[in-house]
Amino acid sequence: MLAFGGIVALFGDRVRLDPAGFGPMLAIVGGTVCAAAAGVATKRHGGNLHPASLNAPAMLIGAAALGAASLAAGDGLVLPRDWPTWSAIVYLAIAGSVITFLGYFTLLKSWSVTSLSFISVFTPTIALFLGFVFLDERPTISSGVGAALILGGVALALSDKNH
Repeated sequence: MLAFGGIVALFGDRVRLDPAGFGPMLAIVGGTVCAAAAGVATKRHGGNLHPASLNAPAMLIGAAALGAASLAAGDGLVLPRDWPTWSAIVYLAIAGSVITFLGYFTLLKSWSVTSLSFISVFTPTIALFLGFVFLDERPTISSGVGAALILGGVALALSDKNH
């Protein structure tokens, strides 16, 4: 709850209730539930599998689904024509997908699902830090409070006296 309070402190001033956004938000909650269930199932049943064998089917299914969605939207299957776009695609494919998920599934073999799930809690704090370092964004009191609450919540959840 502390870490969630930290997320609220970080982004609470940007929250707007818009009924048109209900469907996409429901999809995000559904995706989160599916990710949690997949993490638990993988920890329970995937211990003997190589991380690449856990990752490859999802990547292939995702690529097929995105290709089908592109065709259904009438966009076709067009390859990018410029080097910056290819650079972004290659970076996201390698660093953002292959390395990230191989690392995740490798860590899942030795870490608890709960401990590994805290990666998603740290992501907004890391994004704020990167914005401060690379984009000259200035931290606010709410971002400091939010980061402290996130760190405190994770530390409390991972402390030995709670396990």
